[in-house]
Amino acid sequence: MKVFVAAGPGTKKRSDDFNWTVDGELVRLPFGRCDCPDCGCERAMAGLASSKATTTFAVVDNPELDAETYVRAFIDAVVRQGFLAEGDDAGWIAEIADEHLRLASQFNPGQLLEIRRGRVHAR
Repeated sequence: MKVFVAAGPGTKKRSDDFNWTVDGELVRLPFGRCDCPDCGCERAMAGLASSKATTTFAVVDNPELDAETYVRAFIDAVVRQGFLAEGDDAGWIAEIADEHLRLASQFNPGQLLEIRRGRVHAR
């Protein structure tokens, strides 16, 4: 199964790139945008484990991960990050997780990616 993961610190290509995630951790697209025009949140992926952000990420093929486990990890992270209360309906989060899997399936494993203008692009 192809998934998005945080890319290593050596993947910084642009002067405004940042990476505070754990190399290789699962990441998710931003849910929204804050009021600060300079923070970069609109182009950063959030780590599911660290809850930190990165502007560079990659696709990996993880044969040990199945869709159910991935969706559960995604939901657990979103609850921990405060976007969903424990026990609330997580259906919308499961749909977003499924969308991540659909998007990741469009790229080749190892491909370095970024978000530009709200879309995932190869670097």
